[in-house]
Amino acid sequence: MKHRLTVGIGIVVSIALLLYALRDVSAAELLEHIREANLWWLLVATGVATFTFVLRAVRWRVLLLPAAGDIAYSSRFATVCIGFMANNVLPARLGEFARAYSLSRIEPVTVSTALASLVVERLLDALVLMTFIIPAYLLGVADVTGPGPLRSVFIVLIVFVSLGLVTAAAMVRIPGPILRFVEKWSHRLGPERLADRLTRLLASFIGGLGALRHGHVFIRALSWSVIVWANNALSFYLGFLAFGIDSPGIPGAMLTQTVIGFAVAIPSTPGFFGPFEAAARVTLELYDIAPARIVSFAAGYHITTFIPVTVLGIWYMRKLGISRDEIGHSEELVEEAVQVGDG
Repeated sequence: MKHRLTVGIGIVVSIALLLYALRDVSAAELLEHIREANLWWLLVATGVATFTFVLRAVRWRVLLLPAAGDIAYSSRFATVCIGFMANNVLPARLGEFARAYSLSRIEPVTVSTALASLVVERLLDALVLMTFIIPAYLLGVADVTGPGPLRSVFIVLIVFVSLGLVTAAAMVRIPGPILRFVEKWSHRLGPERLADRLTRLLASFIGGLGALRHGHVFIRALSWSVIVWANNALSFYLGFLAFGIDSPGIPGAMLTQTVIGFAVAIPSTPGFFGPFEAAARVTLELYDIAPARIVSFAAGYHITTFIPVTVLGIWYMRKLGISRDEIGHSEELVEEAVQVGDG
């Protein structure tokens, strides 16, 4: 029931945001801009965007190394592709679960350790994306200090990311007291078996937060995060050029991917169709770009960059013998693995 409700909400949100993005845009204008697009620039943008997944696999080594050892690059890249493919074609944002489960299937890594590394990865992503707003702010395009919705969103993000990093760091620095506290109150409030499972899960999860244990590891992971998102911003800029959007430049590409990056976190259909296009329109209208040109860019860039990682994910899933049913139920499989000892 909960799963169906989440899917239903995602469909409604996606339709509403698509309608918002397409308002006052005629089909004729949209098709005209798509026909006029420079295919070569779009192909280069797609290649650069796909290279981001190569960089993500490199960064994941830094996050996994302290707790899981040196996992083969081929395994990391394969499961990165599987995870993003799952987000693109399956409801309920199963990507992180699919990625953690797939890695645990082919390498000696517990699912909770893999998930913990992905929690750190998401926090680093959010931290870097927030800093990418700064160039647009300095140029007077995006005001994150004055009154308005952008300032409110920015403050919420700062609080959320800060709390996440502080909580994760506390788990790493003082795991003993935290585990004893959770064990004590879980036994008081719930069945003993469930309390034992919760404590075991938390202990394994804390072990997976190894990237926060040492400052130099965290800095390396953060540096790779900057590289990941700088490369992705370049792909957005090249996508702009494909559709004749010149004025935003690199700062505009950084701002656009930031707004889109946070927008696709809300419930939506697989592939984030709706939030992606609406976020692109909201951002690029700050640069006085015509709505039809914005939507043509958003649709063209979104679809062309959607295809390669989806195809790679399906190919790796079949190559590694992981079924669609396993990926579709990866959240439940992760929970089951933890309950029987996380392994």
